[in-house]
Amino acid sequence: MLEAHNGAVLASQVSAPRPRRSHPHMWWGVLMLALVIAGIAAVAITAAMGLTTEALIIAIFTGAFASRCAC
Repeated sequence: MLEAHNGAVLASQVSAPRPRRSHPHMWWGVLMLALVIAGIAAVAITAAMGLTTEALIIAIFTGAFASRCAC
């Protein structure tokens, strides 16, 4: 970057900010979506196998984790 200082043009010590390609919040959302989908799949599979108590436990823990991370 160039800046004017008492009529002279000097090169600045501060470089221009680099454009960021990814956003951390976007990746956090992708991770949370994957975890919620995996939790729903786990509940569906355990319920289909006839393990309804375990399916409810998985659903409660998945919902608690997702709601805690979303806050």
